Order: sequence, then C-alpha cells, then structure tokens
Amino acid sequence: MIHFDLDERYEDEAVVGSAISRRDGVLLSVIFHGLVAAAFIIGPQLSIFQPSPEELAQRQAEIERQREAASRRFVFVQPQVDLKSLEPPPRAELSDENRRAQDPVIARAPENPLPFSRGNTSERVEAAEAERARGPDQNAPPQPEPESQLARVLPPSDSGLQRPSERPVPRIGGSLGEALRNLQQYVQNETFDNPQGGNDRPGATIQFDTKGVEFGPWLRRFIAQVRRNWFIPQAAMVMSGHVILQFNIHRSGEISDIAIVQPSLIDAFTRAAYGAIYSSNPTAPLPPEYPSDKALFTVTFYYNEEPPN
Repeated sequence: MIHFDLDERYEDEAVVGSAISRRDGVLLSVIFHGLVAAAFIIGPQLSIFQPSPEELAQRQAEIERQREAASRRFVFVQPQVDLKSLEPPPRAELSDENRRAQDPVIARAPENPLPFSRGNTSERVEAAEAERARGPDQNAPPQPEPESQLARVLPPSDSGLQRPSERPVPRIGGSLGEALRNLQQYVQNETFDNPQGGNDRPGATIQFDTKGVEFGPWLRRFIAQVRRNWFIPQAAMVMSGHVILQFNIHRSGEISDIAIVQPSLIDAFTRAAYGAIYSSNPTAPLPPEYPSDKALFTVTFYYNEEPPN
C-alpha cells in the first residue's frame, strides 16, 4: 500500500542506524590523535630525517667561519722609534753640453722605397769610416839599422869632418805608415742623401693588455710569424690603406674569434691581413706568468701609411 504524505502528517518508522557505535567512534578518534602525536614526537629522531655527516661538517665549518669573521679586528701598531730617512746620494755635476730627447728621425711623408739618409750627394754611396794611421808595433822585433847608420871606426885624419850620407833616412813605419798618413786623400767623404726615403715596407701595430708581464721575446716571435705569413698584394705598390683586426690568443697559443673591426677599401688588403693572422694559428703559448686564460689583441696592418703617433 502506498502512502502519499502531502501534508507531512505521517512519520517513517523504519529509521536507518549509524555505521558504528558512539563508543567505537570515540576509540578510533583517540587512536588517530595518538598516532599523530607520536609522529610529531618520534618522527624527527628517525635516521631518514637526520642530516648526513657531510652536511654536519659543512654546517660546522660555516659556523666556525662566521665566528672567525665576528672575532676579527683591526689593530694599528705604531713604532716607538721613528725611522730616519736616508740621505739622497750626492748628485753628479751637471754637464755643460746641450741635449734634446727626440725620436728617431724619419720622413713624415716618404716618397721612395730607398732608406732614409742624410748626406751630401745623390749618388748611392756608403760613407767610409774614418781611419787613423797606426803607430809602430811595440811587439815587433827591432829592424836592423841601415849600414849608413852603423858606427864605424875611422882612421885618424887631419880634419875631423865626415861626409854626409847620400841615402835618405827612412821614417819610422816604412812606406805603409806613410800611406796610412795620407789615407784621407784617397777616401771619398760622400754620403747618400735621401731625406724623403723610408717607404720600403708596410708595417703593423699591436695593442693588448700585458697586465705587468714581460712580453718582449714572445712578441718578437709573434711579429716574425705574422710577417712570414703576411703576403702583401701587388696593390700595395700604388695604393694605401689599413686594416684593423681583433682576436683572442689563449694560453695554449690557439687563436680564436678573429673579427675584422675595420676593413680596407681595397679588398686585397683585408684578405691579406686576415690570412696573416689565420695562418699564424697556433702561435707560441702565452707567458706562464700571464694571469688570464686568454688575451684580446688588436692588430692594425698599414699599407703605405704612417701609424699615428
């Protein structure tokens, strides 16, 4: 039989009970809370939650480092006895000659490939070194005197006069010494004059940070290697220009990161400069005293141009 409770006048007598009793619920709640409390108390003491010996050593070292930094202090100690300054050494007397420091004389605008020279003739001659006559050799054995110079025992005569010798007295050193005395008459005192010379070969400048290390022998070897691999094109006979390159030289001598910073208007100049650096790889290792692993170089190749002063 079906009842329709439209006015809520009927009450259901079959009520579904709880899954567990109230006593069992209280018991389960006590057990769960006890397990949670035991996990909070005993859990941190387990080995999986304990730091390893390496971590403990690092923590101890960090604590010692912080303690040492906190206990460090600056102490200024002033000497009791003031040191006397040393007296400067006595200066030598000033010279009465006038001197002027200057760089080697070169032609600012060379016009020919002949070497720079100042002289008194346009002929291509070399100046002879001045020579002086050398005196008689002290270690040479004494030469026998001529017969006219030897003393003779003459018979007594009425007059004590002696006829003079008809032979001329030879001078010390002989004919060789006489020729050396007149040597300046036969030597030409002329020097080649070419004040507009010096345009004989292109050049290059190298810029880098030495960081206080001696690079003299290494740099001479590197320049010689680059010049050996630098094939100057024929355009350098009539044209001028310059090329700027940058690259890194590692400690082992390897050259990397070659970049053309400023090419020349003549493409042959740029290719020749790039090939000179590329063909020099690898070069000599950097000096062992150099602190960095690599050095940045800036090299400028000049063709018929003067580097800026």
